[in-house]
Amino acid sequence: MWTLTKRVLPQHTDYAGVMWHGAYVQWLEEARVEALEAAGLGYAAMTAMGVDMPVVSLQLDYRRPLRHGDEVCVESRCSAQQGVRWPWASRFVCRGTVVSEATVNLVMVRQGRVLRRVPSELQLVMDRLVQQGP
Repeated sequence: MWTLTKRVLPQHTDYAGVMWHGAYVQWLEEARVEALEAAGLGYAAMTAMGVDMPVVSLQLDYRRPLRHGDEVCVESRCSAQQGVRWPWASRFVCRGTVVSEATVNLVMVRQGRVLRRVPSELQLVMDRLVQQGP
């Protein structure tokens, strides 16, 4: 699992001090970008190759609310490519308890076209991302 540690700050919360749902999505993106960089390729380098990985589906299940001040570990794992999709499974852990889980599917695109095969210059990085973790 790739782990990103965050703290719920005022800008992440609604008027009641509960973490806003959009902040979860931002942290999921941050975790994926950090994992890609740790696997050997910065997101900026990937986009410089003309490749991007947009989200095509997202499911987020909440078990317990996060509140201002909570420290949270976002644990994420990238699975092997399934068709054209790259599935990610993530969970938000606070004080040893899973408080929410997410499934995100991305596709690899170049010049607006979905890629069925990973470009050779990215294959090693994607293999490392799927197999090794941090």
